[in-house]
This record gives sequence, C-alpha cells and structure tokens, in this order.
Amino acid sequence: MVRGFTRRFDPERPRDAAAEQQDAHLPPPTVPIPRAPSGSALVLPGGRPHSLYHCRHDCDVLIADSHLTELCAQDPRIHVAKIDTLRSCEDRVACPLCLPTETDYTKIKRCSVTTPTGPREALLTLWRRAPDSTWHAVVMYTLNSRLTAHPHPATSLNPLPTRR
Repeated sequence: MVRGFTRRFDPERPRDAAAEQQDAHLPPPTVPIPRAPSGSALVLPGGRPHSLYHCRHDCDVLIADSHLTELCAQDPRIHVAKIDTLRSCEDRVACPLCLPTETDYTKIKRCSVTTPTGPREALLTLWRRAPDSTWHAVVMYTLNSRLTAHPHPATSLNPLPTRR
C-alpha cells in the first residue's frame, strides 16, 4: 500500500521516480483558510518566538503552519487583521515567502534540516510545542528549484556548519 502519495499527476510527461521521492506537496488543511481582504493579513497565532502574518491564503508557509497547529493540538483558526496593526506588533513578523520585502530577517534563524534526500540549508520561521512536550518547526528550503515550507520535528534540525 502506498502511504502519503501526493505527487501531482502530469499526463504529458513521463513518470519521474526521483521527483516522486522529493515531492513537497502538502494536502490542504482541515480548517479552511480565508482570503485576506485588501489592507488585511492572515495570522495563525501561537508560534514561538513570534507568529507570522501572510497576505496570500495559498502561502506554503501558512499551510505548513496550519498543519503544524493540528499536529500540536493547538487552535487552528486563522485570524484576519489589519496589516498596519500587525506591522507595529513586536510578536508578529511578515512571512518571508509572501512578504519578502517586509520580513525582519534578524528574527528568522538559518539552520540545516535533514530531509529524505539529505541535509539542506533552511530558514527556521517559528516553533510550536506538541502536547507530548516535543518541539516542531516550520522551515523553508529550496526543493526542485522552488522555495517551499514544511513542518519538521526539532530532531531533524541542525545548526549550520561554521565557515572558516
């Protein structure tokens, strides 16, 4: 039985087994994500050390964070707030994927994440704690020439090697 197979089917191209192993597609979250009206942003509160705000309802980071809240048994409801109010909050950071020019990169750490295809350099956007006291993070990295975000357990994250 194939478990977790989520590769998007393209009937025009031949099957690529290596791409199937690296598939980064996450299924849609169980809680629907609303659209942000003009001048507003979407926030999924409860991230540590901050929560991210997003301008796109289909942002990969928002979808990964939504999956992570479900995994960590936290409230998965996404709030819509005025973007001007969010910019002034110290515990909110603009999403590096959908708002790259507004992001405060000093609040986002670089790390290395272990993936099925090997270690990759990544950006650690936020942490969430599961009921069993384990920590999970939403990390962003390049996969198949595309910037993507996924939830990962803390055990799969490593500091970046120091350069000499």
